[in-house]
Amino acid sequence: MKRRAFFAMSGVVPAISMAVQDPAESPDLWTRWSEKLERPTDSVFQSTEGRLRLEVSLIREEETTSETYKVGDSEFVRYSFGDRRLPDTLHPTDGVLKTFRFYWDGQEIKVPDRFWNDVGGFRLEKCTFVEAKLAPAETLQVEEWNAGLLHPQVVLSADGGTAMVEWSIIDTDACCGHQATLRWLISRSGHIMRHRHTTPNPC
Repeated sequence: MKRRAFFAMSGVVPAISMAVQDPAESPDLWTRWSEKLERPTDSVFQSTEGRLRLEVSLIREEETTSETYKVGDSEFVRYSFGDRRLPDTLHPTDGVLKTFRFYWDGQEIKVPDRFWNDVGGFRLEKCTFVEAKLAPAETLQVEEWNAGLLHPQVVLSADGGTAMVEWSIIDTDACCGHQATLRWLISRSGHIMRHRHTTPNPC
């Protein structure tokens, strides 16, 4: 794929916080790892070579206030986080970003709020493991499992001039847990573009 060739894609390395059981205890790695899946509300992600860093956090419901309003005979609830009103279609538990801070070689590149505060469906999922306890045949399963987790990936282009943040999200405008992909392209000078890709709704 052209994008992979351009960006020399590689996996994100989240902070290690726990280890899985010995693989001999159960052949069902999928089930075992699912039981150990973490869903934090804040996390840090880095590119493989360590030059790029993304700090993100999600709004917690207890940090919001709500108000009821009417449209005709129907009542609706809207939520606010401080002086920021959330999109009317979103509930705080829908995965709304509180912070999105991006650093390049230790220097912050400001990503304006309009590039990340107008959508929900964000998830932060982690499941760490100890490779020494994995049988050789399980390596591919590890890669497939990590590739399916919902969290941002941070990648530096092959020429070192462009950064990309890619995040698969739950599409809150669709049913069945349908997913969309958000991509931010960030230049060293601070130019930013965001692209959203949604596959056809299977519902």
